Amino acid sequence: MERLAVQDHQVLVLAAGDTVATRNNARGHLFEKFVALLLHEYGYEAPTTSHLNVHSDGIEIDISAKNVITRQRAVVECKAYTSNVRAQACTSFLGKLQLARYETDDNVFGYFFAMPRLVAEGEEVARKATVKDKHFRYFNVTDVVDLLRNRGLITEPPERTRAAGHHLSDPAVIITEHGIYSCAKLLDRATHRADSVLVWAAEGSRVPEAVIELLEGDSYATGLPIRTTHDEEAHRATATLEDEALPTIVRVRGSSEDFEYQLPASPEYFVGRGSAVQDLETFVDQHRGTLVLNAQSGWGKSSLALQLKKIVEMRDGYAIIVDSRTATSARFISEVLRLAAHEAEELEIVDLPRESSWASLTSSVWTLQRAEWNGQSRPFLIFFDQFENVFQDERMTQEFRDLTLMVRDSGIPLAVGFAWKTDLVAWTESHPFRLRDEIRNSSMSISVGPMRAREIETLLRRLEKKLGTSLSRDLRQRLREYSQGLPWLFKKLSGHIIRELQTRRKSQEQLVSEALNVQSLFDSDLSGLSPVESEALRHIARFAPVSAVEVTERYNSSAIQSLLDSRLVVALAGKLDTYWDTFRDFLNTGRVPIEDSYIVRQSPRTVAELLYAVLASGGDASVNDLSEELNVSTKVIYNRSREPRLFGLTAYEPNRVRLLDEVLNAADIEAEIRRRVASALRRNRAYSAFLGLAERHGDRVTVAMYSRELTNVFPAVEAQPKSWLDYARSFAMWFHYAGLAIMDSDQLQVPPDGYVPAATLRGGRTRSRNGESFTLRTPKAAFDLLESLSSSPITSTQYSSLPKRQRRAVTELLTLNLAQRINGDIHIADDILDSSGNVIPSKIVGALQRILGGAQALSLLREDPQVSNFQLGLAFQDAIGTVWEESTVWQVGKDFRTWAKRAGVQVSRARAMGVSSSENDDELFRLF
Repeated sequence: MERLAVQDHQVLVLAAGDTVATRNNARGHLFEKFVALLLHEYGYEAPTTSHLNVHSDGIEIDISAKNVITRQRAVVECKAYTSNVRAQACTSFLGKLQLARYETDDNVFGYFFAMPRLVAEGEEVARKATVKDKHFRYFNVTDVVDLLRNRGLITEPPERTRAAGHHLSDPAVIITEHGIYSCAKLLDRATHRADSVLVWAAEGSRVPEAVIELLEGDSYATGLPIRTTHDEEAHRATATLEDEALPTIVRVRGSSEDFEYQLPASPEYFVGRGSAVQDLETFVDQHRGTLVLNAQSGWGKSSLALQLKKIVEMRDGYAIIVDSRTATSARFISEVLRLAAHEAEELEIVDLPRESSWASLTSSVWTLQRAEWNGQSRPFLIFFDQFENVFQDERMTQEFRDLTLMVRDSGIPLAVGFAWKTDLVAWTESHPFRLRDEIRNSSMSISVGPMRAREIETLLRRLEKKLGTSLSRDLRQRLREYSQGLPWLFKKLSGHIIRELQTRRKSQEQLVSEALNVQSLFDSDLSGLSPVESEALRHIARFAPVSAVEVTERYNSSAIQSLLDSRLVVALAGKLDTYWDTFRDFLNTGRVPIEDSYIVRQSPRTVAELLYAVLASGGDASVNDLSEELNVSTKVIYNRSREPRLFGLTAYEPNRVRLLDEVLNAADIEAEIRRRVASALRRNRAYSAFLGLAERHGDRVTVAMYSRELTNVFPAVEAQPKSWLDYARSFAMWFHYAGLAIMDSDQLQVPPDGYVPAATLRGGRTRSRNGESFTLRTPKAAFDLLESLSSSPITSTQYSSLPKRQRRAVTELLTLNLAQRINGDIHIADDILDSSGNVIPSKIVGALQRILGGAQALSLLREDPQVSNFQLGLAFQDAIGTVWEESTVWQVGKDFRTWAKRAGVQVSRARAMGVSSSENDDELFRLF
């Protein structure tokens, strides 16, 4: 009895040609003739083609024809794809058919061919249309094969093949210029894999050599030998070694401890990601479908995949996580399905049919459809990790796309997942974007973001447990900032800290002073390599994944073993790759695609005070001396010295601040400082965030807008809204100083080409910070100081001994541009005094009007001298873009009223909004 499994036939249109375009053109014309042949069976003459498209998915043709006898017109669409045709194609054709009937006022016939067939939803559409419309016919590949058999153009498999009891799979119809032929794959009786391809002609004719050569070159053969019914020996397809050999399947494995950064986190070391895990549980509970995990490099896709496997196994299911970097053969998917199905069968999740076939993706899915599933509640998952490597091969991407569509339409309780990174670089026009998007659009998609502050806090506590000691506040903060919320980068930094503290006996203060960025850590990885090891490592990175045989032939095996032992290189089924794709990018480009990530907290003026004090000491000063000179604590000196180290201006030396020689000996110290600051800030994620905001908002960005954006730039840092506003302002002032932005009032603007910043580090101030610093204080101290300045300036020595209240007053006058700093001394601003030496009130008013919110508040006072303090405070809150406590709003308005009164503005006693002044404070508080 014939053992040909009842599967849908494939339609192979094969044509010769020197180029892809030539072959596609020939295939298109062959398909035209084939469709004409089909229509001839229904009494139609040679059709007229209106549209013909040949692409990687198959062939599409739109034609019209007339019946030989009745002359009745017919419109025809034929689609021969590698996967089932979507329902939309049928509904679209029905619309065209109806339009054709409107145009001709005739009962036009419609024939729709979909090969292999429509998806289930489309089949239902076609069935309903056939019932309602007697002049519409739908044909799938089974209908076409029956038609060809009735005409005698193809036949059943040869008698002697059937008599020998061979198992056949993946039947196909071959259309060539030499005629129409049939083929199928012969299965190995033990493994149910394909071991050869059998091709035959109708009526026992000999298959031409040209047809065999065309079949050998088609993806259907996948390197298998070709047999005919007339040849004793099988023809060998010209295939690569990768095609001939069975693909190797590598399972993704997790880490064995918390800070093993070369591997994804095992479930027992997995942290947080509550919303993503919840989405994974929802997906598993659906028991079927496809899932895509999208994230940038190092954001935890593989760790989530392992967590997904745990979720499946907790539900008594089966899951396998496969490394897709070994997917180089068309047999890869069917081999993964075969392995997974047999392992699931051992767990009694599924009973496979006796006549299974793993010859191709199509037959593998067909086998799973015919299997008996023991309980729909036991999930069955296959997950493909590191999937971006598949995109390098369009044919492989198409296979996975077909798998996605088949899983969706098959109805089997199979869940398939993919993980690929979204920050791919060097993609070209050849990248199969359409196929990638079809996979994603047909799947449940989960976008994975960086870790948040609480999750990083959990890892920090685990790091402290590993070290057996608490981390200093500064080191904790550095880890939060530099890790950027990336699990892999946090583990890499933690591994570095563990090594430095436990092995090299460094102090936490030393680690705080270092730049904990990934490039410095990668440089450290390479520093101990020999020249041969370094060259071999870069070769592997350039061609990864690369054959281990090729590498060991080029470089000595001991060097390769050393790279494996140091875990800079990993072995993947006979291939070598770097332990992380980010490290691979670093080796190939010399730079790390991860930007620096740290927050600047000190303003340029504060840092300038420190640097100029160091300069006055010859470029090197102790922390204690600086503390005494600037009249601040040593902790303040440590805090102020952080930014110069980050910008590459000073070197770390315990208890000292020393300018680098390149800065100290520069011909123009200010220019060298500015250049280094600009270079450092360009590498910071905070600067990229500013450019992104400027692009979205027409080049102008308020500090308030920027502060909100910083919360996304530093997801692992937790701070109050006011602190983020302070951070944003510090960045803004440094951008302004470095010439990376122009700060005007509380707005930042991208500078034009050729812009040269003029501000100095010591005196470089914007017109106004934000007014908040003085609106929260009464003006008495500032006006007293202004009167004092009218007679004599405050020297730098005098300033260092001023009490805090008067220092605050100096800051307020500088902020309002009522005073200025010249060579370290504080002077009253020009044009502030009249000829008698008295302060001109209109100058104070003008200063108040220029601050953010000042113009609006003054306008309110002029319109209504009794306007409430709360309304005045709201004007500042809205202008600054912040949110204050209610009491703060009242206080800000009250202080501004006092400033306006001292400046000569007509004001009256404040009136509560809609409430008489006699009502008590409790009632006012209740109303607002």
